[in-house]
This record gives sequence, C-alpha cells and structure tokens, in this order.
Amino acid sequence: MRDLYNGADSPQQLLAALLEPQAPRERLARLNASVAHAAAASPFYRRWPTLHALDSLDELASFGFTCKEDLRAEYPYGLLAVAPERLTRYAESTGTTGGVNAGFVTARDWKTNNFCVALAWAELLGRHDIMAVAVPYELSYVGADIDRVAELLGVSVLAVGTNNKLCPWTRLLALLRSHKVTTLVCAPIRALRLAAMAAEQGLDVRRDLAVRRIVCMGEALSPARKAHIERLWGASVYNHYGMTEAMAVALPCSQGQLHLAEQRFVFEVIDPGSAAVLAPGSTGELVLTTLAQEAMPLVRYRSGDLVRTDSSPCACGNPHTRIVHLGRVQDLIGTPARRFHISELDEILLAEAGIEPIYSVQGDASHVAIHLIPAAGSDWHGTRARLNAALEAYCRMPVELVPIDRQEWYQRIDNRSKPGTVPAPALPLSTKETMQ
Repeated sequence: MRDLYNGADSPQQLLAALLEPQAPRERLARLNASVAHAAAASPFYRRWPTLHALDSLDELASFGFTCKEDLRAEYPYGLLAVAPERLTRYAESTGTTGGVNAGFVTARDWKTNNFCVALAWAELLGRHDIMAVAVPYELSYVGADIDRVAELLGVSVLAVGTNNKLCPWTRLLALLRSHKVTTLVCAPIRALRLAAMAAEQGLDVRRDLAVRRIVCMGEALSPARKAHIERLWGASVYNHYGMTEAMAVALPCSQGQLHLAEQRFVFEVIDPGSAAVLAPGSTGELVLTTLAQEAMPLVRYRSGDLVRTDSSPCACGNPHTRIVHLGRVQDLIGTPARRFHISELDEILLAEAGIEPIYSVQGDASHVAIHLIPAAGSDWHGTRARLNAALEAYCRMPVELVPIDRQEWYQRIDNRSKPGTVPAPALPLSTKETMQ
C-alpha cells in the first residue's frame, strides 16, 4: 500500500509535504492510497464492496456517503484503521446533534494537523502574543491542538478551558485584563457574553483590555456576527472550523477569510436534499474525504454543515477554496420555494440596538419564533414592530418574537462548555432550534 504521507515521518518531512503543491496526478494518487487504506484496514469500510481505485477525482462521486449515523453505530472503534497501540490521541464529540462520535489519531496524523494549523496561524500570531484559550480540553482535540500550535509559533498561552470551577468566566475576564492578553480563542457567543460581563463590571473591552485578535471556533460565524464582534471589541476576528472526526477542516488567513485544508482533504459540496454534487461557488452541505489520515480515514463524509464556497483568488495568496460556514444543515427553515438558514437572520437582528446580541431562532415551513433579550432601557414595543416588519419581509412568513429573562439565560450560557447549544429558558414551538 502506498504510504499516506509519501514516506514523510520527521517533523521536517511532514512540514515539507504540507508546503509542496499537489498536482492533480499526485492528488489522485494520494486519494487512491487513502481509499485503499480504508478498504483494507477499517472494519467499517471493509464492508463497503464498492471501494476501488479511481481514474479521476470526478469519479469520487460514484462512491456512497459516510454519515454521522454510521460513526455513532460504529462507536467507539469501528472506524479504527491502525493497531490500537499506534494511537496518540482519542477524542469524542460533545453530541450536540444527538449521539457521540469518536475520533482518534496517530502521531503522524496529529503532527500533520498541528503543522497545518500552525502554517495558517503564523500569519496571525507571533512571539509577542499572549493567548487565552477558552475552548474545551476534555475529550477534545482542539485545546491541545492550539497549545501545540502556540509552542511552534512561540506564543504564550493561558489554558483557560471552558465550564470549569478553577477558572469561571469572571476570572477569565480578570485574566484578560491583568495579563494583557492580546488574543482570545473562544466560541462566538462567548465573545459576546464576555463583552456583556465586562460592561456589567464597568469595563470597556476596547479601552480596558489589550485583546486585538479573536479566533472563533465551535459555532458558526456569519459575516454579520463576525463584523458585530469586531466592532464590539475593536479587534480583528477570525474563524477556525474543525470537527472531532477530522480535526482542522478550514483555516483562517490574514484577510479574515476561511480556507479549506485541501492539503489533507478532498472536498465536495452537495445538495442536502438530493445529494447531487454542486458546482464550485455553490451553497450546500460540505462533504470530505481524507488524503492522509492513518487512524481514521473517511470516504465522502457528510459533515452536516452548510457552507457557501468561493474559489476566486484571495489577497492572502492561499489558493485553497474559501468558505463561509453557515451552520448546521438541520437549521434550514422555510418552504421549498423559499429556504433560508437561521444564520441569515443575523444581519437583521444584530443591526437592532433594542435587543442584546444573543438570541435563539427556530422555525418550520410556516412559522419562525425568536427568543431574545430586550436591551435595558429600550422601547420593546417599538423594537418588536421594527423587527417584525424586517424579519417577515425577509422570511415571507409569520415571525413571533418572545422576550426572555436576561439573567436566567446568561446563567445557563455561563454553565455550558458549548454555549451555542443552550436552548432559551422558554421552550420553543419547534425542535429545530439553535442558539445564535
């Protein structure tokens, strides 16, 4: 079997392999090596009779899909494609969409991912930076991955974690100030909540803190939300997109764009309903196939995430496709004639000064309900009238706005590792809900 890493083993060789441009022929060879490895070594893929060598990248669409339900059914080791003693790390998803997915990596898988992230983040960070990492460490890759990247780049780290008794969010806020932290890594909602907490203490995050860079992960970051956090903090905001099954999938660049990690994956975008492969530049569900993953190769894995792609040149010089991560496919709502994603409503909701920037959107084919917090001192009746008019014009269906208690909801957010999964205190009318 062809070596998935082209013989690279040392850090220097792995780094050189990541930097080397991939000609279509070499990319196809790596894809075939990965498919062959999956078919021979993964218990799950050994049951796939259709896997075979491909004559072109376009033929990948002839294979079936791997779905999250498959990973859950095979939990924990049904997709393990190496001997257990070769594993370096194990992780599990937080099960935010139901069930648990396992992930595992060899030393070469782990180092390759670390280097891939470091190559991207080197454009953003340097030895002068102090970074607070407020993301999960428990049963997760992401915190440990960022720590390794920081070591490679010479960045100082405050490993805060999330939802822990040793460093609650009030202490994180104090650390941001006392240690003059320049870079904050956290979920988008956490950045919003920390700014609100600072205001409660009489602090202005722009004036009283040194944070000038925020890297968001763990939740979708719409362009409107990104711009809102930048204005709120007076900081540059970047997005980083990954998953337990595949580690880093898309990486930020100096221009604030999000580029797919095409060194490590072949990507497709499909129609979520028909599963047909869409043309470049389309909006659809992201599908990935690994090119160099020893422990857990994946063939046409349906991520369940909705993305908008852009293959035009980026000013940063990275030739890889750019995406906007819109959120979960399951959060598409509306009628067949007018389907939209709940994240699209950010542009309207975040422009309204009469509400706080954390809310919950849910809906179906005939109705949208939004739970939100009226801003202190605002005219709720006027706010509701303005929002109803703008939202119903956009959604083309009835919209219900439900005011909720600020303290109760913020308390629940403060006690969650992934605050974007917290439902509003009042139960919504539909099961299709996510925090925005």
